[in-house]
Amino acid sequence: MPIWLAKKGGWLNPKTPYYFDRYIKIVSENLFDYVNFWITINEPNVYASNSFLRGVWPPQEKSISKYFKVVSQLVKAHQLAYHSLHLIDRDCQIGIAKNNIYFEHKPFVGYFWNKYFLNKIKDCQDFIGLNYYFHSRLFGNKNESVTDMSWEIYPEGIYHLLKDLKKYQKPIYITENGLADAKDEKRAKFIKEHLFWVHRAIQEGADVRGYFYWSLLDNFEWDKGFWPRFGLVEVDYQTLERKPRPSAYTYRKICQTNQLKIY
Repeated sequence: MPIWLAKKGGWLNPKTPYYFDRYIKIVSENLFDYVNFWITINEPNVYASNSFLRGVWPPQEKSISKYFKVVSQLVKAHQLAYHSLHLIDRDCQIGIAKNNIYFEHKPFVGYFWNKYFLNKIKDCQDFIGLNYYFHSRLFGNKNESVTDMSWEIYPEGIYHLLKDLKKYQKPIYITENGLADAKDEKRAKFIKEHLFWVHRAIQEGADVRGYFYWSLLDNFEWDKGFWPRFGLVEVDYQTLERKPRPSAYTYRKICQTNQLKIY
């Protein structure tokens, strides 16, 4: 968020969706010749909850009423951007990247986290972007296999989420799916097993058009900084040298041959 906007109240300011729309128009008018797909907002629930429920991200507040106000503002911003983008390029495809969690035995929480925002923008999206990393059990995680960030690896969860998204009757792109794994010991298996469940969902009617592993390169991870290593390609942050990890070649083989062998 620009500092000038934060000083004006950020997403609590009623004018912010319109500032965002102005920004969208400037960007798209300069790039529409090069861009066919637009993701207006990345993980709106994650931003709103960490900033206004958990209070761990700026502005570090804990207020249910402010949380819902920010979510409403983000909905409005997306709706404005959707119409502005289509005025500039009526054939472009517009959606959001939505972080969904597979909640076992928690239907109310699952509805609130996974569907509330999507329901609000259901008439203003051409596709759904799904970010999937973990699930939530009723009695905590078994922790049979975890990432470097202690997130339990649960490939089957992506199948249930994709099946649940069928009701929106929109093309689905898996915009993020990956893990922090500095030693690259689990990444190849992680990719294979998640793609297995994606394929099963497709066989059962999920309209999945694409899959993007997160991420190509090691990256700056939200408030965690540089230590989580998500990349198929390792980055030396001192020299910026880039070195493909073994899992990158596994992923390449899957893409080239269009074949998946888990075992």
